Amino acid sequence: MSLGAAQYGPKFFGFNTPNLHLIEDTVPWVTPTSFEVNDGLVSVLQAGSSVTRIYTLAIGPSRDTVHITSNPVNSAFSWKPIAGTSNPTLFANEELFVALDNVLAAAGNLGVQIIVPLIDQWDWWGGVPAFASMHQVTTDEFYTDSHTSANFFAVVEYVAKRNNTVSGIQYRNDSAIFAWETGNELSMGGGRVPAQWTTSLTKLLKNVLNVKQYVIDGSYSLYGWDTEVLNEPSIDGFTGHYYQLPAKFLIASSISNSVSPAGTIIFFILSALCFILSIVFCIKPSLFRIKSDGKNLCALLGSVKGPSNQGKFDMALVSAKKRAIAICSLLVFGFIAFFALASVFIWLGLFRVKYADRFNVDHDLIVKQYKKLFYVGEFGLSSLSDYQNLLAAVNASQALGALVWSLRFHSRNGGFWNHDEGGGVQSFHLPGFAVNRTTAVGIASTGFGDDELAVVDLMKSYAAGNGASKSSQYYQKPPVGDPILFPPNVTKSIINGEAVAFVSLTWRGSTGARSYIIERAVSDPSIIEIPSNETNFVAVYSGVVDAVASGQTMLVDQVRAVPFSYRVRGLNEYGYGPYSSVVTAF
Repeated sequence: MSLGAAQYGPKFFGFNTPNLHLIEDTVPWVTPTSFEVNDGLVSVLQAGSSVTRIYTLAIGPSRDTVHITSNPVNSAFSWKPIAGTSNPTLFANEELFVALDNVLAAAGNLGVQIIVPLIDQWDWWGGVPAFASMHQVTTDEFYTDSHTSANFFAVVEYVAKRNNTVSGIQYRNDSAIFAWETGNELSMGGGRVPAQWTTSLTKLLKNVLNVKQYVIDGSYSLYGWDTEVLNEPSIDGFTGHYYQLPAKFLIASSISNSVSPAGTIIFFILSALCFILSIVFCIKPSLFRIKSDGKNLCALLGSVKGPSNQGKFDMALVSAKKRAIAICSLLVFGFIAFFALASVFIWLGLFRVKYADRFNVDHDLIVKQYKKLFYVGEFGLSSLSDYQNLLAAVNASQALGALVWSLRFHSRNGGFWNHDEGGGVQSFHLPGFAVNRTTAVGIASTGFGDDELAVVDLMKSYAAGNGASKSSQYYQKPPVGDPILFPPNVTKSIINGEAVAFVSLTWRGSTGARSYIIERAVSDPSIIEIPSNETNFVAVYSGVVDAVASGQTMLVDQVRAVPFSYRVRGLNEYGYGPYSSVVTAF
């Protein structure tokens, strides 16, 4: 689709929700419940966006929780053979595709559109390495082996033609899908995917399967795009992913993107020349027309009296010494100065690979030169200022929008799913929490980063300010959904001769709740003599957050060892949510 055919309205600024159809943050991986799906989608709407991006299909051995396998021996799932695949025949995991059905049906009902990348370049979810392994070819041969490509294209056809078991809509006709991406960060041999592979897949989607959604090249933007791909009519657009680059790319970028690559090289050459001349000068000053009587620089600088002057100062040597010091200083200064200038140019080059600059280069190529669609599919793992500059650039451009990596939603077990992105970076959660809490519970030994609130608020501000339509039901509204207070864990003890109980409380939260009020009442006033104000529910805690890893305790209440009842209620800046049901601690 050309730029002229696209309706460039307000942009989307939101979040990737990779776990929306398959939760990777527990062992084994699990499909999300209807509560978790709706919590994720409503969270996106509450943040002011109507577009989100899930992760790819999971591919690999059948012992794992995957969408596609070649060896369906795991009886925990129902496997369906995929037509058109052979040597090996591939099978689809019906349970996992039903989970995707649920996501798309819920998204359609709520008015959220989803970007669907087909396969991952990396092995996080199996991806290209697993698919290649099933076909006994290398990762690079995934793109060049005709039989492997044919089997993958058959998988794509199976997915596009799937009838949603919930909505009854074929995926290729479903308006809940915003776009198909050929993959996630696809590359071959540390470079571009072959143009023939990309265009063959996009022609299949657009011209043969007649998908009604955008078709986006999911190649890794880091490597750029071939002219053949940029000109391909079956490709509606492209996506940019912006992360901190590995060292090898930083070095390359510093040369190719610096303010003046030629200047960088020249300054390095001049610096090296000054260094070499300094060494030569130290060894043989006479080459520089310095009267040294064959002495090296050190000997010359230590001599001021000539042997023929009977101990008197040789003014010629004194003059030579002064000239030698001047020349030596000049050479050393030249070495240091030129090296410093070259280094500055290198660093200027590094600043050029900031997210906003990389985006501008990609945007101008794709949108302005080739008249195609473009959006930022992922960005993250950097500083807040980097995000601010990138979002400002997107907002000032003709791009469709930007999605930060990544959002994790509420857990069925209470708290949130969390994901450690590495380097101290954590996943984000809505509505955003000003906490930095880490719990050590197996794979969920992750928490809430200290940049969460700032990043979430930044994304919300751009979503609010760009004029995109907002959900009248959920945007800037009180928390949604009844919290579920789980049966508390109670331990008892004797303190100062009095029986006390420690009541550990955990609940499944309301979507959009920034904090909770906990109310308590004595369950049976006849048991003991108590003040009248304790017979009814009263707020005993406020400002309690559920920003903990899945299933973790949120509050421990110390009370007298008698039955107490509890209920919780979420709130945010727009009002109060509903109460939970009442639970009793014995």
